[in-house]
This record gives sequence, structure tokens and C-alpha cells, in this order.
Amino acid sequence: MSYVKDTDIFNATNGGLEIITAYYPNALKVITKTTRQFKIRDSEKTASASLKQLQNGVWVVTDFGGDQVPRNGIMICQKEENISYGEACALLGARYNIKGAELQVYKPIIEKRALAADETPKSYHFVYNETISDKELALLGPRVNEKHCDDFKLRSCKSFAYCKENETIVTTATEDYPILVFDFGNWQKIYQPNSFDKQYRFRYAGDKPKKHAFGMDLIEKEYHRLKQKYEDEYDWSIEDETDEADNSKSKKKDYKLDAVFIVSGGSDGINLRSFDKFPIWFNSESEHLDWKEYKDLKAWAKDIYYVADLDNTGIKQAIAMGLKFLDIKLLFLPEKLKQFNDKRGNPCKDFKDYVDKFYNSDKANIFTSGFDKIIANSLPLQFWTESWNKTSKKTAYNLSNTRLYQFLNLMGFGRYETPDTKEGFIYIKKEGSIVKKMTPNDIENYVHSFLEERQMHPDLRDYIYNSPKLNERSLSKLPNVKIDFNSADKHSQFLFFNKKILKITATEITEHKQGEIDKFVWEDKIIDFPIKKEDPHFNISTDADGNMDIEVLKKDNPYLNFMINASRVHWRKELEESFEKSTQKEADAYFAANQFNIAGDNLSEDEIYEQKLHLINKIYCIGYLLHCYKDESKPWCVFAMDNKISETGESHGGSGKSVGLGSLDNIRKRRFYIKGRDANVTKNDFIYHGVTEDTDFILIDDANQYLDFAFFYSEITGSLKVNPKNGQPYEISFNDSPKFLITSNFTIRDDGPSTARRLLFCSFSDYYHENNNDEYKESRNIASDFGGRNLFSGFTEAEWNAYYNFCAQCVQFFLSQPHKISPPMDNVTKRSLRAEMGEAFEGWADAFFANRETNPGTLEEGAFKYLDNYFSKEFAFEDFTKETKLGKWSVNKFKKAIKAYCQLNGYIFNPKDLHNDNGRIIQKIDGKAKEVLFIRTIEQQEVIVDTDVKEYTNENEIFEE
Repeated sequence: MSYVKDTDIFNATNGGLEIITAYYPNALKVITKTTRQFKIRDSEKTASASLKQLQNGVWVVTDFGGDQVPRNGIMICQKEENISYGEACALLGARYNIKGAELQVYKPIIEKRALAADETPKSYHFVYNETISDKELALLGPRVNEKHCDDFKLRSCKSFAYCKENETIVTTATEDYPILVFDFGNWQKIYQPNSFDKQYRFRYAGDKPKKHAFGMDLIEKEYHRLKQKYEDEYDWSIEDETDEADNSKSKKKDYKLDAVFIVSGGSDGINLRSFDKFPIWFNSESEHLDWKEYKDLKAWAKDIYYVADLDNTGIKQAIAMGLKFLDIKLLFLPEKLKQFNDKRGNPCKDFKDYVDKFYNSDKANIFTSGFDKIIANSLPLQFWTESWNKTSKKTAYNLSNTRLYQFLNLMGFGRYETPDTKEGFIYIKKEGSIVKKMTPNDIENYVHSFLEERQMHPDLRDYIYNSPKLNERSLSKLPNVKIDFNSADKHSQFLFFNKKILKITATEITEHKQGEIDKFVWEDKIIDFPIKKEDPHFNISTDADGNMDIEVLKKDNPYLNFMINASRVHWRKELEESFEKSTQKEADAYFAANQFNIAGDNLSEDEIYEQKLHLINKIYCIGYLLHCYKDESKPWCVFAMDNKISETGESHGGSGKSVGLGSLDNIRKRRFYIKGRDANVTKNDFIYHGVTEDTDFILIDDANQYLDFAFFYSEITGSLKVNPKNGQPYEISFNDSPKFLITSNFTIRDDGPSTARRLLFCSFSDYYHENNNDEYKESRNIASDFGGRNLFSGFTEAEWNAYYNFCAQCVQFFLSQPHKISPPMDNVTKRSLRAEMGEAFEGWADAFFANRETNPGTLEEGAFKYLDNYFSKEFAFEDFTKETKLGKWSVNKFKKAIKAYCQLNGYIFNPKDLHNDNGRIIQKIDGKAKEVLFIRTIEQQEVIVDTDVKEYTNENEIFEE
């Protein structure tokens, strides 16, 4: 295996420009332009991405329609391919034929020998080199020398031996595997920087103390050195130090260190020391500065700084430290550091990374000057300053705007820009991963409560109460915060619960604590439930021939059981027809044993397979709707309909479509509801009033049979334009717009290619039904299957937990599937229709309805003769019997076959708008009223408004028009 340096990739690809244009071809068009703005997504109305070349020659793209993070070519590859930085380097190295170096896993020399007589079990023995080599120093940092290492008792180790009960294991360093040791005499901390396994990078020997502060002794030593220096220089006694009569002398006697810096680890600390700073760090992240150590540092230094790592954990620890000790100054490294990756492919975050990426020995002053500015601009969480008023002999307070805004910002407060408010922004507060809407009064009260809870002096609290710096005008200057509310990408989805977050990918579902990951969600979108992850509820597999199968693993999940029954399209055969010659007791026993069985014994293999495909399709549709990511290759609207074949215009309903899918607002909280029964719904200019980027999905419920689906074409596959009733219109990009869900008791009228590519069908059986016209033996609703309890409103905590786990697993299944999974709408339905017709009839019908009008002069073909036109039933029947020689057919059977043919091909047989009061179509032929037929195709959808009966002299006139 080999790795490729990122610098080599940039050199071979014109600073990464070739990589960028390969992923974003539109970038080619703007390279030579002054303003290099281009579209990443074809669905965008205006360009949202910017191309820029940095001073080092590397090109970056900033997607202002996304997370606004500048990315170079390697980072773009990493993002688009969903791989690590190192994997992206390897991929691009192969793609652009860039030679890489062999990736070696460096290891020490490990030897075993017998335990020597003078060795005791569980002891360590060290052999040190006289000096630390230049290579080892360079590994620690570019300015680190041996004196800096001596300050922390860090030595270069030639080898160390660990004695076990019967043998000794000797670990010896090599040129490529250095071993360094912090040696404190009775205990040691072993540092192996090139250990492949991170858990073995550090280990301890000897009598390790419960807690140890590295650098504390150095700080104390420096304090006493400075103190002695001043005492020797000015020959002042200790008593004189408290004399405040001479201010100039008091100032001179301030012999404390200027500053000490708390850092997260040894590499940061040694590098800070190499810049003449005094660091302190602890053995582990669980160890923190205590009050005694704090008092000591305050006695020895003028200022204490906490250098925060830039990852989530580092920021949280910095805030915790700042809240514990309000006057400790929090030092945050530049955000641009996170744009880089370390040698392991992880985002850079600490001071060592900062030195590695920005320090240049030829321009050392630039680096030190820049870092000094960072120090000077570091502030504590104490948002007020104190001074002694000699006149009043009281502490005087001042509320600092800069400190106040930083305090509020680190407490999670800020302004969030939004186009749908008059001010153009709202106040928010981040708590972990949750974002809450706030008012200026909420923010002011938070400050007062903060002071009250910490029992601050009443004089300070009175001063803050009287200060105008907490009014709305002042708070409007809070920093704007940019929050990425994207909870999904192409390969993952996050579900936010009140205490946990589930991360879902195609391969696994993992749990995370609130605030543990850098993802955010509005408070009203939180699922208020204590989720507990469960084992899989189902297993879906695919055989070598591509046939899918599902095994239901959890039998007591009500929602899954409901979906099973809503997929039982052959329930009548299984539960009714199979028991026509049996007793009711036998039927009841079978029903009880198979109440939620997708694969009952009374069904054939084909019927079981079809029902399973229906269930798999429902699982896929749930996963699609719950996956927030908008994929331009999957711009679908889920269309939930009844599976039962019915006469055109007939409506059944009650099958559970709205309950099954519309209720996903238990997870996707911001559902936008449109009444589908309203015939004028698409004529409403304000149809999307209230839809924002934070709307989760749009439900068009119970759509009528004449719904103009084409009205929604552009919104489903492109951006969504909102015309609010009392505001300026605005546009939501495809990536940020909600998905669509339509439920209907009717099939869609237009199933042409433009419609088909926008729809993901989901078919519900009539297992749940109303017996309005004695069509069924009984009525059955969802509560009938669950002891009279409704879904959701009657759930126990265990059933809610099962529901949420099942839905998460639906998302996982969706993410694992590269292709659309539609319901088997054609399988058995087409077979049954063809069985009704018979092969002879279908062959005759294909030829009969293919007939076209022909111009006698030019022989050019015109329109079809018998499609979208009247024709005589008797004429067609006679032609059929003549051509097929089937003399036993009745006219009624012939008519049923034509109906089946129309259903098979998506035609409308005898449209109702042409019917008379008796439900037939009558035209006069040879002076006599005769029944005629009319087949309307998809292309011919206009309703013929003609209530007058026209008289024809003969049948040919019908076809000549």
C-alpha cells in the first residue's frame, strides 16, 4: 500500500484546479473571470459557489449555498466521495497517476528474554541516549531544542524493558520509531509518537500519581527566580511589598510571570515552550485545574490562558474551564486551521497543528507577532471589569461590550439570519445540538440569572440591571452565527432525540450524546423520547438473480405489523376464499396464527413474493422520506395509493395511507399540509405560504382524481418558489426544499415519462376497508388489529421505541439501495388482466387498435381509428370473432376483455363524462340508437363536452370524422 503527499497532488493538478473542475464542470467557465462564481448544482437559479486561488497556488471552492467552508481539490474529493482525507489522497494519486511512497507501519524491535536475577516482576528499566537527536526534536516541533525537553524531563530512550513473571520484554527504538520518556524518577510516561495504534502511543511505568500537572514546577521555579531577581536588584524586604504608598515601587515589585498557558497535551506544551511561553498540561482529559492549582498560578502569574482545541470536545472543555474560573482568558486559534488536515487525515485543531501549518523559520517574526495578537485578543468569560474607587472606597464595575458579546456567544447566543422576518434575523441559543429561538428579554434574563446563581455581589447585579447594554438595540450587535442545519448527506442521516443522536449509514446505526457531534437541529424538531437502540426488526436480502426477500425479525412492533397487513394484497384469498368450505372456527384459528404474517401458508410462492415486495417498497419509501438529503438523481414525490383495481373514478380509501406515511411527522416535525381534496388547490397563489428551508416535507393529503400533478413538476425536481401572503416572494433551492408526499384514493391520471420519473409509488392493500356497498364480509380498521387501540396515540413507551428504531432501520435500508424500489404494481395485476383477456384477444386488440386513418391520395397515416374516437361495440365484436374464430365468446365477456386491455395499457374505457343517465354511450347509426365504445388514451385527456346525440347514417361515418 502507498500514500501520496497532498503537495504532490496539488503540483500535478494545477493547484487542485483539475480536481475541482472534474467534480464541478461549471467552474471551468469562470477561471478567467474577475468574479469566479459558478453553480455547483444545476437546479440553482443563481450561482452559490466561489472559486479562488490562494497565495500558495492552491485553488479552493466555497459553497455559500452549503456550509460555506473553503475546500481545496482534495477536500472536495473527500466530501463528494465520502471518504477520509488520506483515502482521497490515495484515490487522486491513482486517478492522476501520481507516484506515492510506500506506506510503512513503523514498529520497534521487540525481544523476549528470561527474567534476570536482579529484576522483579511488574517493573520497568530504561536505557537512555545521551542526547535527543535532531530528528526527534524535529518530530516534536520546528523550534523545539533539548533545553525545552529538559524543562519537562523529557529524554530520548534507547530501549525499555518490562519484567513479567517469567520473562522480560525489551522494546528498542529504531531510526523510524523513536521512543521518548518523561522521567520523574519514581514514575515515567512513555511516548511513542509513531505507534500505529493510538492506544499504545502513551503508557506509564512506576508509581504514577493520581494527578500530575506538567510544567507546574517550571512555572514555580521561574516565579521564584523573578522574585529573587527583583529582591536582589532593589534590595526590598518582603514587608515593603505590601506598601501602597509609592505606586511606582509597587509596579516595579510586580515580579509575576506575564502569563501561563493551559494546553491539552504535551506536544502543544513543548511547542509553546519553544516560543518562550510557560505551559501547563495534565496526564489525561479527565484531569482538570483545581482550585489549589488555580490559586498557585494566580500567585505566580498575572494572567492565565486556556488554549482551546478547535474540535467540539476542546471548545466544550474551554467553556467549562472559563465558567469555573471566570478570569481565565480563553485563547481560540484561528478557524482557518480547521481547513487543514494532519498527517492522519484528521482536521487540525491544536497549537502543535497551528505551528506545523503556519510557522515558517524564515518568517518567524510574522508568526510570533500573529500569535501575540491572538493572546492580546483573548478574553475571559467574566464580562465585566472591576477597579477600586478610592473616593467611594468601593469596587467600581464596567460592563464590557466585547466581553459581553463573547460571553453570550460562547453560551450559545447569537443572531441567525432568516429571510422570513422583518428584521432579517432572529435571536437563537445553541444548547448542545439543539437550537432554540430566543427574545432579547430571554437573553437579558439569562445574564441576570447567571449572576444570581453564582451569588455575585449585589452591587454588581444592580449595576448590570441598570445597564443599557442589555437592551434590544445593544443585543442586535451580537455576532451573526452560521448554523448548518443539514442533518443528512448522500450517505448518512442524523435523527435527533432529546438526549441522544442516531447517526444512520448504509452499514450501521450509531448512538451519540447531545452536543457530541457538530450537527444542529431546531428545538421543535427534537424527538422528545429516550431512544434505546434495538436489534434489527427485519432483514432484507437479494439473491443472485436480483430477487429480494424479507424476513420479519421483530413480531411485536405495531407499526411494522400494520405495514405488513397494508401489504397483504392477497388477503381475501388467504383469509376468505381459502375457507369457503371450512368452518368458521378453522378460519378464526388461521387468522389468529397469521394475523401479521406476510407469508401465510394459504398463499402461493408468487403471491407471497408479491406481498413481500410491497412491504419492502414501503420500507424503502419510509427511508426515502426520512432521509433529508435531496439527491438530484432521486427527485421523487412519494405517491401513496390503493392497490385495489377499480373502475375509473371509483374511490375506496381507508387503507391506511395517511396513517402509515403522513404520520412520519412524529419524526419529521415540520410537516406542511395541503388539502388534496380541494379541486382548486393548484390555483392558490399562496399555496406554499409558510414553507421555509426548515420545512421537512409537504403532504398533499387525499388528492382528488383530477389533481394537476404537472403543477408540482418544477418544485419536485427544482427549486421551490414561495409567495407569502404578507411578504416578499423568495426561492428555496432544490437542496434545501422539502420532499413531497401525496396520498390519494385514485390512481394518477398521467403516467407519462415526465410523471413517472418524478414519482415513487407506494401501494396499500385493501386489508383495512369500509364495507359500504356490501363488497366485503365486514369492515376492518387499524384499531381492529390492536385491541381497539389506535396507532401512535395508544402506544406504550416500548412500542414508541420500536417505532423509532424501525424507522431508523428503514433509512438504513434506503441508504443501502442504489436503485429505486417500486411496488409490484404490474406483476400479478398484469397477469390477472391478461388472464381475463386471453392471448387471442390481446393479439387481436393490439392489431385492431393499431389501425390508423390513411389518406387515399398520399397514403400517409393519420390518427388512430379506434382510439380517442367512437366505435361500434357490435362492429368490433364481429371483427374479433371473425379474426380469432372464437365463437363461444359473449358480448359481455368481450366488453370485460376490452376493459382489461384498457387497464393493462393505461387507457380510460368509456369515460364517464360521455355516459348517459344509464351509464352507457349511445350514438345513432342508420337512424337507430346504438351503444358505442370510446377509449381515451393518456395523450387525449381533454374532456369532451357534448350532451347532444349526433345521428350517423352508417358506421363508416363514425370513423371518417
